[in-house]
Amino acid sequence: MKNPMQRDKLILAIVIIVALVTRLFMLTARPMDHDESIHAYLSYVLLRDHAYRYDPAFHGPFLYFATAGLFGIFGDSEFVARLTPVIFSLIAVTVAFKFKRWIGGSAYIFTFIMLFSPSILYYSRYARNDMILVGSFLAIVYCYFRYLESKKERFVYLSVLFFTIMICSKENAYIYLFIFASFLVLHGLFSEGFEYLKAKILKWDKRKIRIVLISSAIFLTMFTSLYSAGFSDWAGLERATVGALKHWFMMHASRDHWKPIYYYSLLLLWYEFMPLTLAIISIPEFIDRLEVKKLTKFELFTLYWLLMTLIAYHVLSHKVPWLLVHIATPMALFGCLYMDDLDRKIIFRNIRVFRILLAGLMVATLHTSFYVTYVDYNDAVNQMLIYIQVQPSTIELAERIIYLHEHDHLIVVYEPMNDYWPLPWYLRHYPIPFMSHGNFRAFEYVVTSERMIGVVKGEVLGRYEIRPFYYMILVKMH
Repeated sequence: MKNPMQRDKLILAIVIIVALVTRLFMLTARPMDHDESIHAYLSYVLLRDHAYRYDPAFHGPFLYFATAGLFGIFGDSEFVARLTPVIFSLIAVTVAFKFKRWIGGSAYIFTFIMLFSPSILYYSRYARNDMILVGSFLAIVYCYFRYLESKKERFVYLSVLFFTIMICSKENAYIYLFIFASFLVLHGLFSEGFEYLKAKILKWDKRKIRIVLISSAIFLTMFTSLYSAGFSDWAGLERATVGALKHWFMMHASRDHWKPIYYYSLLLLWYEFMPLTLAIISIPEFIDRLEVKKLTKFELFTLYWLLMTLIAYHVLSHKVPWLLVHIATPMALFGCLYMDDLDRKIIFRNIRVFRILLAGLMVATLHTSFYVTYVDYNDAVNQMLIYIQVQPSTIELAERIIYLHEHDHLIVVYEPMNDYWPLPWYLRHYPIPFMSHGNFRAFEYVVTSERMIGVVKGEVLGRYEIRPFYYMILVKMH
């Protein structure tokens, strides 16, 4: 195909099709996980009862409102519950391809990683907020540098829209916001001195006022309406700001989900070896360009994003595998900056060796990604990327409960610590009571945790693994 633009459109179309297939194939094979079931159930309640209240423990409202909207259109199901992260994963892949504008053919490798990275592919199919942030921030980076080139206001408004989506999705959006804003200030001060700040703060014209007013309107309208649940809970605005930061600082101080400082380093070595290897290879080229002062603003931002992200997530005590996507993305972008050039660089005098290495990394990435996503997706014991995954026997328990209910038996789920998720999601269409206290003996059958076997006395009809090392039992009361 002679026309490069037509060729790129064709390649992008193929990339999007591959992204759709890899994200949607076997999307419902894995049981709804603990957090997924909460997100899906609260979205279902939002649609059914028009009720929502922001709680920092369950992150921002955007996922719930987006999922509730999809439920309203397509019905409530596991497939639909996982569509929002799929959509933002598609945005991430599409934007990655469009970075060709600044990194040339290296964008093909970056797109490959955004398609097949083990952590990104796995959590693109997971009803969580993290891929919303990844897709949105890549769109912001793209819009910012396009604005620098074109000065078209639409790129500003798109950036504000995506930043608002991020802030309305998850609290680590503030990490992204700090990284982005601090880079702009530091780069401006280094390039222009205090004239940069004077120009930004003191110099105003009609265009700048218009941009600020429209941007503010976009942010305030979306932020206020979502966090206040359609202006019905104004206290949600306080919980969204001071409350959210206070909650997560408390979680950090309490060492909630604590892992050792090298936790993400192990995950990178085991799963994200391709962006890690490419990032290491790219360091000498970055240093060479730094010494001859040829670094672009895009290159500087990419390294700054990566370094600040590595520091932030390694320092925070709250460490969980889905946060790996926030590290893998900037690492992949930095690692792909110079892949087009490294074919011809002295660091790899033998081009064949470099290409064999790259091909080997791609094959290993495909194998690792497909295995953990489509084959071993329930193995929370041996797969570090998977976190306390709900097991298939949970669905068997839910089906047993539904059977007993439909045959007019009185049944209750009784768990003093409310440790019964994801059962509320699987039983959402049935009036099954859930209790943490009260008279469970008034029921014929009781579902409870195995640790309550000495309290809920009766005939144990079944033992079900809810997640690794945690079991619930079905008891027929005497």
